[in-house]
Amino acid sequence: MSGPSEKTVRRLFALSGNACAFPDCPSPIVETEGTITGEICHVRAQSKGGPRYRASQTEQERHAFENLILLCRRHHKIIDTEPDIYSVEVLEEMKAVQETRFGRPEQASDAIFAKLLLNAKRVVEITNNSGNIVVDSPGAIVGRTINVSTYRKAVHVHPAAGTIGADQNASRYIQHLISRYNEFASKEPTRASKFSYGAISKNIEHKFGAQWKLLPMSAFADLCTYLQTRIDKTRFAKLNKSNGHSSYSSFTKYTQEMQSRMER
Repeated sequence: MSGPSEKTVRRLFALSGNACAFPDCPSPIVETEGTITGEICHVRAQSKGGPRYRASQTEQERHAFENLILLCRRHHKIIDTEPDIYSVEVLEEMKAVQETRFGRPEQASDAIFAKLLLNAKRVVEITNNSGNIVVDSPGAIVGRTINVSTYRKAVHVHPAAGTIGADQNASRYIQHLISRYNEFASKEPTRASKFSYGAISKNIEHKFGAQWKLLPMSAFADLCTYLQTRIDKTRFAKLNKSNGHSSYSSFTKYTQEMQSRMER
């Protein structure tokens, strides 16, 4: 075995909750835009001389689920630079806490991210390609050119055909609803803590099982209803309603307005 299997990394990604396992780190493994910024970290090093290396481990054990953890690039570097502080026990505890707090069942998109994480780890370089690249996965997901030059580079994946992110009008409308929700919710006078503009995207991912751009178009109507309901519950939306004003445009109206602006 030359490295972790796709099945193993897919499970890691699902149980990570798409977040760096380092306590209180806000960095996602995959950003909303589709950029993969997390890395596969070995609890016990895969090579002799590496941090926390154990000679008695077999090759299979080194790349097994139990010996792997997902971290952002910064914390991956930190824990490997200071192995005396970040011992095997500490890393295993980090992983256990993360899985308990954020773990979820595997979903179809995890396979895509697992492949890309593995590609980045294997230092794959795909250059000078102006066409499409097919990521080897069930359903033949097709994306634009992927450029991976080193292990430390971010990997960009474009939404596949048939997803909300691949539909310009649908994508813009969801962004409109998210923006409107954040605008209203951030101004709630009774809020006791600092408002998180990224929380709504995390809530969507938790409820629908994937980042909104990667959801199929069949989920578009339900996603719109969810966001519109969240907006309607804000104090400012209720005030607008009492005054006979709408707090957001319908999808049809919003699309027509956008097309009208582009034609000017």
